[in-house]
Amino acid sequence: MLATRAESNPTAERRATWIAKRIRGWLGGGMGELGVPATAGEYQAQHAEQRARLPAWLVSFTVHLVIILVLAAMPLARLTQGPLTMILGFSDTTGVAPFELSTVDSAIDAQPQQADFDSLDPLSDAGQLLEIDLPELVELKPVDVLGSDSQLASRAIPFGILNGLKGRSGVLKEALLSKFGGTQDTEDAVALGLKWLAKQQRSNGSWSLVGPYGQGGANENATAATAMALNAFLGAGSTHMEGEYRDKVKLGLTYLVRKQGTDGYFPDKREPSRQQMYAQAIASIAVTEAYGMSGDEEMKIAAQRAMKFAAWSQSNRHGWRYNPREDADLSVTGWFVMALVTGKMAGLEVDESKLQNVSEFLDRVSSEDKSRYGYDGYDSPSLSMTAEGLLCRIYLGWPSSHPALLQAIQDDLLPNTPRLDDDSYSVYYWYYATQVLHHVGHPAWDKWNRDMRRVIPAMQEKSGPEAGSWSSNRDAFGAAGGRMYTTCLNLYCLEVYYRHLSIYDIH
Repeated sequence: MLATRAESNPTAERRATWIAKRIRGWLGGGMGELGVPATAGEYQAQHAEQRARLPAWLVSFTVHLVIILVLAAMPLARLTQGPLTMILGFSDTTGVAPFELSTVDSAIDAQPQQADFDSLDPLSDAGQLLEIDLPELVELKPVDVLGSDSQLASRAIPFGILNGLKGRSGVLKEALLSKFGGTQDTEDAVALGLKWLAKQQRSNGSWSLVGPYGQGGANENATAATAMALNAFLGAGSTHMEGEYRDKVKLGLTYLVRKQGTDGYFPDKREPSRQQMYAQAIASIAVTEAYGMSGDEEMKIAAQRAMKFAAWSQSNRHGWRYNPREDADLSVTGWFVMALVTGKMAGLEVDESKLQNVSEFLDRVSSEDKSRYGYDGYDSPSLSMTAEGLLCRIYLGWPSSHPALLQAIQDDLLPNTPRLDDDSYSVYYWYYATQVLHHVGHPAWDKWNRDMRRVIPAMQEKSGPEAGSWSSNRDAFGAAGGRMYTTCLNLYCLEVYYRHLSIYDIH
């Protein structure tokens, strides 16, 4: 509904009176040809002549029509001189106050104020009005999340376990790369590594730890090899439903799900017994990530079975080892903690008590005020186990300011960043330390990442039949895991920018 307030305007009224007199002259009202008043005799003669020519009803109709038009013109003239009052609302406008739209002479440079939408009741405030000024329309440019406007995108970056799997594609992936220091070299290395992995898939959908590539592992474990390869593809954003390697991922997941028993267990008896629980945890991560990223209800069945097996198989030491429900070591336990945490990321039913029980086991294998960790509580702390133990602590609730976490980062992790001149290194350690420092953030992450993003791509083979992979010759566990193992863990390190969102709000 639109309403106007007419105000006194003497100038407009004199103009209207003058117009009316001229019209009356045109109709026989006493104005000469050029608007000069006629004599009394001329007026009477003209008036008699007009009355003879024109019917009285036509004269009356015309005069009244002109007067109506003149009166209408008066407020319309004032519309351009004062504010326009608009009343917006529903048909029942009782108690509704008007607001005014003021004209704007130029574009508004100041940032617009955010309306407090949370305070509005959509039922009781339905007819209420907000006073606003309308700026001129301006063309908005798209935000370049990798350029100078990346800070705008970073303010919207989520964090926490429930958001863990959301950063692997699209604009958010680009923003995460920018925020956490990924480079074109790291992304090129990931692309080349995935290309090598895709070439190694066998016709039944599986991958192998022993070949057909060079530097294979000591023992075959198709469950572990397939799960590790799938996690590399999933980490870069490909699922069985979308992505560059969709067909490869679908074939690999089909292989894993067909191997899984109704109890949720993936490995078979042909695979080394000391590797089966490793393979179980890594396969659990693969199917759970696939469900969490795709929402595929069929994949949910396999993932939920894996979660139930993980909870059931925990030992009375509150960890996991080579056989279900028997003993515990930090190496196997770390993979199962990650499997259960991935279940939480995917929204599955997870036995939270089993996760929190792990803290008791971590206490047993820790030393120096819980800043260093060993394999099973009977040996000395090591870099690999310290990094794995710290990651478990982060996922189990330690704050980023925990003194033991900060001490370990300062004393152990940062003095041992990846180096090209290492005669013997451990990509297993790099994998866990990279995640710990990524979660904790700046400035410790900056120092680690400067070396990690330079060294790992430089160590990748760039030509020949193994282009895209990483040699296992100098790796501490390379003889056992082989080229497939070292390639997958190096890829996980380079995908860290977006593979899992940070646990902490480190914006």
